[in-house]
Parts: sequence; structure tokens; C-alpha cells
Amino acid sequence: MLLQLRVRNFALIRFLTFSPQAGMNVITGETGAGKSILLGALGLVTGNRAEMSALLNQNEKCIVEAEFNIQSLNLKDLFESLELDYEPVCIVRREITAQGKSRAFVNDTPVQLSTLKQLSGHLVQIHTQNTGTFIADQLEQLMVIDDFAENTLLKNEYKTVFREWKTELKNRELLLEKKATFEREQDFIRFQHEELSGFAPAENEETELETQIQILANADDISRTCSQAADELTESEMSITDRINGVKLLFRKAERFLGSAEDYKNRLQSIAEELKELSREIEHTGQLAENKPDLLETLQERQARMQLLFRKHNVDSSAALQVILQNLEEKLQEAHHLDEAIDNTDERIAACEKKVLLSGHMLQVSRDRAGNLLMVAVGEQLQKLGMPHAKLASEWINHTEKPDINGLSSLRMTFRANAGSPLLPLEKVASGGELSRVNFCLRSLTAMKKTLPTLIYDEADTGISGEIALQMARMMRHMATGHQLICITHLPQVAAAGNSHFRILKEESEEFTESKITLLNSDEIIHQLAYMLSGSTAGTAAVGNANELLQMFAD
Repeated sequence: MLLQLRVRNFALIRFLTFSPQAGMNVITGETGAGKSILLGALGLVTGNRAEMSALLNQNEKCIVEAEFNIQSLNLKDLFESLELDYEPVCIVRREITAQGKSRAFVNDTPVQLSTLKQLSGHLVQIHTQNTGTFIADQLEQLMVIDDFAENTLLKNEYKTVFREWKTELKNRELLLEKKATFEREQDFIRFQHEELSGFAPAENEETELETQIQILANADDISRTCSQAADELTESEMSITDRINGVKLLFRKAERFLGSAEDYKNRLQSIAEELKELSREIEHTGQLAENKPDLLETLQERQARMQLLFRKHNVDSSAALQVILQNLEEKLQEAHHLDEAIDNTDERIAACEKKVLLSGHMLQVSRDRAGNLLMVAVGEQLQKLGMPHAKLASEWINHTEKPDINGLSSLRMTFRANAGSPLLPLEKVASGGELSRVNFCLRSLTAMKKTLPTLIYDEADTGISGEIALQMARMMRHMATGHQLICITHLPQVAAAGNSHFRILKEESEEFTESKITLLNSDEIIHQLAYMLSGSTAGTAAVGNANELLQMFAD
């Protein structure tokens, strides 16, 4: 329920606080006093467009803030989906700066207007003389019947199995697309796979090939170089090792008078042994560098083939070729199991479709039964509202062969206002006033079936009076036993039905004009009703009539 609405610097409102109570709140006042302004301010926190002209003082910021108790509305999942922090008391704020910029906040978190609109529909519903056209929408009609039937569980179960069915259908489409793609490309895929698997690239092979080719291509030079190097190190008459041995001999002679000679001699011995080992390795390398033209040609051919594959697949390493080969193998393996996967999906689709039809049938049975009861009840209420021959009916159009997210049938409400007239689609034959009354009757009948947000009726009683107005007031009062209603009205019958009565008035001075709202006490309520009844200064008769009206709604 709406706990408080605070408005600053909006239209004719300098500062205003509106604190509606539980039950039925009525707002009365002279034409032009500011009732529509109050509604406009509330419209800002529901996401309506902000206008710079709405600022009373163009140099100050406009702020409209609404505080809602939402504990009973089960909105935690919605807040989570909108990425908002949930609090039992939700504060929605809208600001319009003096520069014309608009900002919106939910519990002090900045939000887009689209988010605000999505949330506010769960907090407050505003019904004006024109919003009765909502009931002309077929999905809105279906929602009303589901509310009346209390179909939340059945509807959620149906939507769950329907989404599972659609998911499997989508999976089948993807599998068929994969199969069609593979069938178009299978020859090319198999060719690529055979080519790469036949080549069998090894990791880092391009580096090893280059090394081997360089060795074989320069075998004579390598062998000659290695042989000469080995001779210089150990084999020639004046090899490096012989010369080191000569130096070592010098230090052996100097051992008796040079203390470090022994160390030098040992280090020279280590160098000599290292050079011998190096000489053997070099000689071995030279022996390996044999002139093998056939092997060289084979390796060069493989290198050329590898470079061709690199260019063909737009890669630069044998490791990348290995990855491509693995992907091709996976595609072939997946294609091998595609038919099996499609068959399994078809089995799941058939099972899901059975669930959809069964769940949809159960939902439709509930809708049929509730729809018939609701249509009769609406007809009875319309009689009380001055439409004795009006009739509303539910017409179901079966589409079992093509279910949608809303069920196995679509709804079309048909209507007639006069006896003898045919039942035709509601949106085509009902006038604006008739739509408004049908909408009101449907809302009042479903109000006891579910928890509703705050309901605001802005002069929904226009065009009625007398006993009909009294009947509408009774319906509103009954609706308000479980929900918060705010009714802006000019009818004393409706005003008398309120649990709380607010009067909005316009104060004028030479400097400014300002709208204010006041909660009336019991004496003030009587005086206001008497004024509304007489249209002038309330006399004794008008006061008596006002008291009689109030007694009709005394608890």
C-alpha cells in the first residue's frame, strides 16, 4: 500500500504530503483545486514523462517521492531480476532539475524509466475514465480470468512445460542446422581431415626439419670443419692439448719454488681433459654429417608440404595444424552421432508436447469454469450500475495444434449493452463509458482473489448518479476491505463510502496560488458531503442527507 506521497515544487504544489490510510480513501475538492495535479505527481513515480513546465519555481528542483509497504506483494524475485535491493518498505523518487534533467531512484538506487515502469505496475494501478480500454486487450482479459480463477499455480506449471518444449524444439532446429551444414561441407571436411591426418604434423616439427635440412645441405662443409677442429684440438703435431701439456710441464718443474704451481697444473689438466671431450664430440658431429641426398630431398619435400598447409589453413606452426586436425576429428565424430541426437530430441519433444497438452487442458478447464462464473457475476453487477440488459461472455478460440505461452486457447470477450443485440467483440461495440464500467466490475470481482497493488480511481464514476452511484460506492467499499483504494470523486455517494476522506483545495494570494490536501475529521466530512449534495452553503437538510449517506456505510 501507499504509505506516503511527498511532492515538492510541482505545478501548483509548493510542498505537499499525502498519507493515505488502509481501505478506501476518497479525495474531493473543487474543479481545478489540484486533484489532477496530485495524480500527475503520482504518475511521475510510475515512470510518466517529465515536463520542464511542471516546475512551479523554474529555479528549483522538483521532487516527488512515494513510499510503499510491499511486504504482501511477493516482489523479491522481481527486485532480483531488476538488480535492485529489496526492502519491505520501497521508496521511489523522481527528480526534475531546474535544467530540465530527469532522474529516478528506487531505494536510492538510480534506475532507468523503463525499469521504473516495470516495477511501478506492481505498486500502483491508476484507472481513469480512459483506462477502461485496457480490458479491450485480449491478454488483459485472459489475465483477469486467471486472477478470478486463482490460476497462478496452473499457469506457472503450464509455462514451465511449455518453455521446456520450446527449448527442445530449438535444440532440434540447431541439430538439423548442424546436419545440413555438415552435409554441405562433408566432402571438404573429410578431404581436409585425410590430408592433415596423412601428413600427421608433430609439435615443433618445423624447427626440427629446418635444423636437419641445414645439416644435410652443408654436410661436406660440416664434416671438413669438424675434422679440422678436432685435429687442432687433439690430433695434430702441435695440437692445443699438446701445447697445454707443455705448459703443465713447466709448472711441474716450478713446484719446488712456486706454491701455486700445483693448482695451475691441476686446472690445466682439467682444461686438457675438457678439450679432449670437446674434440670427440666435434669429431662425432662431423661423422654424422654424411652426404645423404635422398634424405635431404625427402625432408625438403616435407618442409614444402608443411609450408603449403600453413598457407592453406592460415597458420604458422605445426601445433596449430594439430589443433585444426583435432577440430576436424570432433566434427566428424559429432556428425556420426547427429542422427542419434536428433532421434533422442524427437523423443523428448513428444514427451514435452504431451505434458504441454495435459497441463494446458487442466488450465483451460479452470479458465472455462471461472470464465462462466465471472461473466454471470459481471452481468449482475452491470445491472446494478444502470445497464440492466448488458451481457458479457467469454469466447474461447482453440489452437491446440499450435500452443503458445498463454495456453491452448485464446480469449475474446464479447459484449452487448442492449437486449436483442448480438454479442460482438468487446473492443468493437462497447463505448468508453461501458468499457469503464465493465473494467470496474471485473476489477472488483477479482480483487478478493489476489493481492493487488494500490488502486487509484480517478473519477471512474463520471456519468452516473443516484442509486447507480450508490451501488458503485458499495462495490468500491467492498473492494477496499482487502486492498487500498484511492478514489478521486465528485459524487457524494462515493465520497461517503470512504474510510478516510481527504479534501484538496487551492489557496490563492496576490503572490502565488498553491494546492494543499487535508485529512478531514468527522464533522468536516459531514460538512463536505453536505456541500457536495447541495452545491452551495450546506443547510440543515443537506447536513441531514450527508448523515444518512454516512450511515449507509457505517461499519
